[in-house]
Amino acid sequence: MFVRIFTTLNQFPKTILLAVLVLSAFFFVQARDGLFDSETGRLRINSTVEPFIERDSGAYQQFLDARKAFGSEEVVVIALHNTEKKPIGLEFIVTLGHLKSDIETTVPGITKVLSMLDIPQASGECAGKSYFHQMGIGSVCFSVVEKYEQDISCLNSTASSSTPDTEESLEESLEESLEESLAENIDDATGLQPETETPEDTVSDCSLINSAASSEKLRIEAETEINKIVSSLKNHPLFEGDVLSRNLSTAALIISFSPGSKPESDNTQTILKGLLSKYQKNSEVAESLRIAYAGQPRQINKASRLIRQDMALILPLSLMLIVVVLLIAFRSIRAVIVPLSVVLFGILWTAGIIGLIGDQLNLVTMACAPIIVCVGSAYVIKFLNQYQIESLQIREAKESGVPQPTISEVVYATLSSVTVPVTVTALTTVAGFIALVVSPIPAVQQLGLYSSVGIIFINLFTLTLAPALLHFFRLPDLAPTENKSGLLDRFFQVIVEWLRLYSKRLIWIWLTVAAFAALGMFDLSINSSTNTFPKDSQLVKDLKLIEEELSGTDTLRLLFSAGNESRNKQDLSYNPLKTAKTIFGLKELQDWLFQVKDVTEIGNIEGLRIDKMHSPVDVLQHYRRGLDKLSDKEVVQFFDKTAENGPKFLSDAEDVMQVTLRMRSNGSTAFLELRDLLLQKVPELLPHLQFSYTGGSVLSSESANNIAQGQINSVFLALVIVFVILSILFLSWKMGVIALFPNVITILIFFGSLGWLNIPIGVTISVIAAIALGIGVDDTIHFLSHYNENAKKLRNKRKASLKTLPIVARPMIFSTIALSAGFILFVQSEMESQVLFGAFTAFTLLVCLAIDMTYLPSVVMETGLITVWDYVGLKFDEQFIEGIDLFQNMTVREAKIASLMAYTKDLEKGTLLFTQGEIGDEMYVVLSGSISIFLDKNEKRTDLVRLKKGNTFGEMGLFRKAERSANAEASEKTRLLVVNRDCLEPLKKRNPKIAAKLFLNLAHRLQSSLKETDERLLKQKEFDLTSLEAKLNANENLEQTEISIEPADFWEKLGKKWRRIIMSYCESHSIMSGKKITKFNAKIGDYLFITSGEVEIESKVSAKSDTFSVGYCWTRKDFDLIGEFSLCTGNADSAAQAIARKDSTLLQITKTDLLSLTQEEPRISVQFIENLVCILSDQLAIANKRVQDQ
Repeated sequence: MFVRIFTTLNQFPKTILLAVLVLSAFFFVQARDGLFDSETGRLRINSTVEPFIERDSGAYQQFLDARKAFGSEEVVVIALHNTEKKPIGLEFIVTLGHLKSDIETTVPGITKVLSMLDIPQASGECAGKSYFHQMGIGSVCFSVVEKYEQDISCLNSTASSSTPDTEESLEESLEESLEESLAENIDDATGLQPETETPEDTVSDCSLINSAASSEKLRIEAETEINKIVSSLKNHPLFEGDVLSRNLSTAALIISFSPGSKPESDNTQTILKGLLSKYQKNSEVAESLRIAYAGQPRQINKASRLIRQDMALILPLSLMLIVVVLLIAFRSIRAVIVPLSVVLFGILWTAGIIGLIGDQLNLVTMACAPIIVCVGSAYVIKFLNQYQIESLQIREAKESGVPQPTISEVVYATLSSVTVPVTVTALTTVAGFIALVVSPIPAVQQLGLYSSVGIIFINLFTLTLAPALLHFFRLPDLAPTENKSGLLDRFFQVIVEWLRLYSKRLIWIWLTVAAFAALGMFDLSINSSTNTFPKDSQLVKDLKLIEEELSGTDTLRLLFSAGNESRNKQDLSYNPLKTAKTIFGLKELQDWLFQVKDVTEIGNIEGLRIDKMHSPVDVLQHYRRGLDKLSDKEVVQFFDKTAENGPKFLSDAEDVMQVTLRMRSNGSTAFLELRDLLLQKVPELLPHLQFSYTGGSVLSSESANNIAQGQINSVFLALVIVFVILSILFLSWKMGVIALFPNVITILIFFGSLGWLNIPIGVTISVIAAIALGIGVDDTIHFLSHYNENAKKLRNKRKASLKTLPIVARPMIFSTIALSAGFILFVQSEMESQVLFGAFTAFTLLVCLAIDMTYLPSVVMETGLITVWDYVGLKFDEQFIEGIDLFQNMTVREAKIASLMAYTKDLEKGTLLFTQGEIGDEMYVVLSGSISIFLDKNEKRTDLVRLKKGNTFGEMGLFRKAERSANAEASEKTRLLVVNRDCLEPLKKRNPKIAAKLFLNLAHRLQSSLKETDERLLKQKEFDLTSLEAKLNANENLEQTEISIEPADFWEKLGKKWRRIIMSYCESHSIMSGKKITKFNAKIGDYLFITSGEVEIESKVSAKSDTFSVGYCWTRKDFDLIGEFSLCTGNADSAAQAIARKDSTLLQITKTDLLSLTQEEPRISVQFIENLVCILSDQLAIANKRVQDQ
């Protein structure tokens, strides 16, 4: 039914193409509007941390609340570095001030720009003013920098001013300053202004400048003052590491942005870069000035630009390489159009769905395009290869002169072959990706969802768009089978020969490689490294300079709030955050972080350097000159005074305190180790407060590690899901393991290689396993589906496997080479993560190809399989199986599986199945029609029997490889079930219960045949007593030559445990020497074994005599089966009698007992009953020989 849907749809190729084009136009609009910026036309990529933060947890909401309360942490640090390593001087400070002013006026979204010019003095004449302010005339504080610039401006001014006016101006200025000073003193007296406030700066008047002053003199004076000020700031806790380096050679600007701004946008970054470039070139100190800037916004912007750049360059080049490989593979430009169309339409439709939903691409969902390219190329290349194979087979099947097959015929045949396996492959791969949707991280959810959508689209296009295009772009025909002599065909011949000779060895080689790779997984680590960009990039150089001269740009926000006990206090004005206890606790935390008193656990974190802790401690300690005898009242006053102009540590509601750590880390692991230590230590130091943490860096580290770990977990979950599907597909969990194992080996080698090479698993690399799983499952299912078809035709799993390989290897090689060549181009990317992604994806795909071409055929040669679509296709019911000897006591399901483990053979009327004297190795069951068994001697045909539905024949050939005793021919159109050793062995291993029932039915048939043969022998003719000795010797020799299994050996090899279990289902009898065995109620299906002693079966001398004699007898001993005891009833009409020649012990097991053993102990039962069948076949062969001799 499912196949019929697509075969029917493809009768209308033009309609399919029209529908695809119309829907593609719709999805194009959705993709354009949803994924591209309407102004710039660029692809919008969300490079922030938000897609990686778990939405359902409180962490994300806390992140937003902290941003709202304290502003965005996405700061940009601009460093002005003196390359001569000297302390910064006047020109640097002037440049710093001008740059700060320009940034504040031109860069959008800025809330604050902090520099060393902004930090106020704690005490002194100019308390409250910056450290670059000094007391001037009239007790007015002025900025040394501003005064110098004003003085230079006055000197350079062309405006003329007379000397008499100078004294007047000076007098007026003094009067104004005096008035302002008096006004401020009045304010101070009334308490309207904080005590730390100083008079406002006055703008220097040009009239105050000494006319004899020169610009050089002014510069030297200002330079001297600046040097004093800068030197005094050395080791200052409010400056060091933030706005001034320890060696005083670097000054910094710290730019903060409003929560709604987009500092990572191209517009903001372009403006900022332009300003910095201008100052770098035009500054007065340009020769010794190095301007660097860093921060998360710059990294986000750079990552977005590089990703767009990679997509704009590498993706087209990858597709071009794929096109080249396809041209080489199919030698036709038309063959390229089909897969390229399928892949491009698949990407377009998936992009349209993303745009329709309203999501943006991020660093994880960017992998959707490579996944679709991989899976789409693999699917459609296999479809095209099958199309060419079907076309060739149809042409070869047609006689010369018959018109060539039409495209519709070939498309129909191709769809009939590939629809089910392609769809099953797609569903299996989707099941693996859909497992990602359960992840709490949005980026992972989106990857699973959109990859699944893309694969579904690709599957749909492979079965509709590709066949429709083939009506207009005809593929070149394959060369006839006998003419294949190209390089690739010779390569396949070499591989096939290796598989034929060394299949088991190849299995062990791959298992060894997998084990070695698994050892590497013990060194596997998860770490989303910050080393995304190349070391020689300007971004990395700038970041390195800032981290070395100032502080790290990674931040961690520590949030404190009142505990439950504090909330219960009756004094509503009491705030535990504004207490000396809290300040002292923070001081202990700071000492612990910086290992002031002793080496702490912080020193054990590799790749972490904590540079600054922004907290009330340093500010209080500086302004108060220590924390001795600090009181709660002082702490409250401190927070009240800093609420407006000072650094903000409390939220507006004063219910949350923020402490910020600035640090340098080499990856997410260091961040998370610090987090874990803080969660342990902070409650010890500040037990009265509740503690939490937030920040983009730590949350992205958590999410990145969760993504990487989640991807690993999801891959293994996907393996479980795929295993279940494959087990259902092949109707056996063991075959599910076999079909899945090539993919397991690939993933083990991938992860093991990362471990051996010490490459940590990051967000991008973790996606590779999912890609490998999708390709691996695709190759596996296609190989097994083709193998299944060949196994039915050849009835030999080794031959079927070897024939399948060249058929499926050709598209596997072409698709893998095309994809690997495309992915290897990612090594040209500037992003380390992209380089690793491309290289390891190509490597993993090649490993997957090698395994699928060597391990998979080898393991299939040693097993065999059936598929669920074969199972469904069998129209068995209870009435049908009741008429089949071989299926007695089986359910419909068991009969189907037994049939599918064997092979079917269809014969037209008059077709000869085998001839007399031919060595047989197969047994047959008539499923429909009939078979004539006949002898052909002297060109005279003698029909012996006509076997109808349900009859079994040829079992002696199966178990003994005996010569066929007659000819077999189809009397009408007939279908046979063919059973050989090649299918019995897998059945025993995978379904021992079914195999045991099958052997039991064979044993019953052989037992009946043995009884009939023995009776025919005993009634055939009279015996000649004179030749008694010769007959006995002949019978003994006959038994030795015809025995294929020694009963005593088989019993011993079962082992004590199994023998004990078997005997528990049997009834034991002791017979004294000379006694007849007559008390057993003999029935077909019951079996009697002799475990010790000796029993002889005597026949009557002649049909006319009622006396028994040893004239013709069989002797059973050494755990032999007394197969003839059913003849020995002890009645007057008995043809034989059984006598114990020694004291003997007999073991009787009934048909019911054997069925119970089969049900409860299938593995023991199948081995026991198979040996029983072998013994019966030996005895039947001997009986048949005796009949012929007589």
